[in-house]
Amino acid sequence: MAPPTTTSGASRSAQPAGRAAARPWARHAAVAGSGLTLLAVSWLLLGDRSTVAGWEGDVFGAVNALPDVLRWPLWPIMLLGTLPMYVVGGAGVYALTKRARPALATASAVLLVWIVARILKVVVERDRPMDVLDDVTLRQSNPDGYGYVSGHTSVAFALATALTMVLPGRWRWVPLPLAALVGLARMFFGVHLPLDVVGGAGVGLVCGTVAVVAFGADTAPPPDAVAASEREPADQAGDA
Repeated sequence: MAPPTTTSGASRSAQPAGRAAARPWARHAAVAGSGLTLLAVSWLLLGDRSTVAGWEGDVFGAVNALPDVLRWPLWPIMLLGTLPMYVVGGAGVYALTKRARPALATASAVLLVWIVARILKVVVERDRPMDVLDDVTLRQSNPDGYGYVSGHTSVAFALATALTMVLPGRWRWVPLPLAALVGLARMFFGVHLPLDVVGGAGVGLVCGTVAVVAFGADTAPPPDAVAASEREPADQAGDA
């Protein structure tokens, strides 16, 4: 009869570490695939860049005609789609996780999508709502540049994609609805059409996933590192 086998402590600790280090490739593929689909479908539906389909004009008109009192609660939410979020988001993630990779992934997602969105604007050259529609309520100063894709929406969705990888539990589902509100706000303020927002959401999902994968922000820290960080406060208290 074969002698009984024993499992060393090193082997036991290696198994959880391997599971913690596993990367959710299926999730990444689903998010990036959804983003590419949104981008492709919205681009195909654009048609003539200087005209708007009836259904798109109706959707824009319904959102743009919402009560003006919504302007003030939507304004701070809309700021989640601005370029400074690469600093705010990166610093916030580092403060939450004490890890460089998630922080770098968050900051890089915002910078990457900002660049990609600006390139797409120049390539597609789609007009803004006030250029192609009548009776547009413009609630901010006249924006510069083209409309497709929405830069604010792109940044918001890239930021949200990165944050879902680091926020705990149910909190990880909060960023995406907030990103959707950013897109809604851009139509409410009269500066983007629905397909601009849909395309921006798609670009944001893709760029956010690329940044997370590139920096390995989707992997948990090794268990021994977590244990060491948990021991530090106790050790410091003992020394005192």
